[in-house]
Amino acid sequence: MGIEAGDEVLVAPYTFIATYNVVFLSNALPVFVDTDQETFTMNPDKIEERITERTKAILPVHILGLPADMDKINAIAKKHNLVVLEDACQAWLAEYNHKKCGTIGDLGCFSFQNSKHLPSGEGGAVIGNSDELLDKCHSFHNCGRPYGSVKRTSNYPMRGSNRRMQEFQAVILMSQMKRLQKDADTRLENALYLTSKIKDIPGIIPYKLTDGATRSAYHLYPFRYKKEFFNDIPRKKFLAALKAEGIPCAGGYGPQNKDGLIEEALTSRGYQRLFSKQRLKQYREENHLPNNDQLCQEAVWFFQNMLLGAKQDMDDIANAIMKVHDGKDKLVKS
Repeated sequence: MGIEAGDEVLVAPYTFIATYNVVFLSNALPVFVDTDQETFTMNPDKIEERITERTKAILPVHILGLPADMDKINAIAKKHNLVVLEDACQAWLAEYNHKKCGTIGDLGCFSFQNSKHLPSGEGGAVIGNSDELLDKCHSFHNCGRPYGSVKRTSNYPMRGSNRRMQEFQAVILMSQMKRLQKDADTRLENALYLTSKIKDIPGIIPYKLTDGATRSAYHLYPFRYKKEFFNDIPRKKFLAALKAEGIPCAGGYGPQNKDGLIEEALTSRGYQRLFSKQRLKQYREENHLPNNDQLCQEAVWFFQNMLLGAKQDMDDIANAIMKVHDGKDKLVKS
């Protein structure tokens, strides 16, 4: 996509490290945009304040299968002549305005890693509407060899890598595609039912689909836990109580913008060559995302395989949450 050393890419911070590690691997600077706590995705109202003369791309994430606000993101990108790469790695069959996530930006990337709902152990896919851009992707993943519009000016006309998947992985994926839609429909039905059961429990705030989102993939089911409605019981204790009731759960991502990887890059010899001391100082000063920080402290996840259960399983989850709420006084003393 033309991202070179010294460029900047606007990135969602509520995500896995791979989203912004790829920016570092291009010797560019990942600039984090604060999160909309309700939708768990990049807040488009916070994007323009992060744009500089070096900004070249926006990398929104359809995290947990929840679509980002692509209309607003694409409008900002068009205004500032930026490219958009959708991280749809957790969003197989999620939809925004009835369009599949990953088909709305310039490119969309998906993951086949083993935790995904279309897994082959490792690997992924990239899609887009530009033949020329996809030819470059094909050439890049095949050692930089010529392909399509990437002409044979030499045996290796562009810089590339070896990211080719194996045929046996393709067979694994093809066999799963027969059930992909059915599983997605089951997760959708169960997620909507679970939301109806827990949305009125004090201190439990389920995800909200962003404006324009028409379907989540529910790779994970998230909600926010407000401890003030549970006698200030910390989230860690809430999670332990749910697990004691037989409900698997997790607290989700930490604040990625504060990971040690960031400072390791900023203090490296290469980044001090690429970026001025003033820019790196400004970056550190602006790398504060209060909404994302709070979300990281409050988020609770249920796993995708739980949403493949029966309606009774959703009732069990809801009943366990209500039991923890009703027994919050006992938990304070324990």
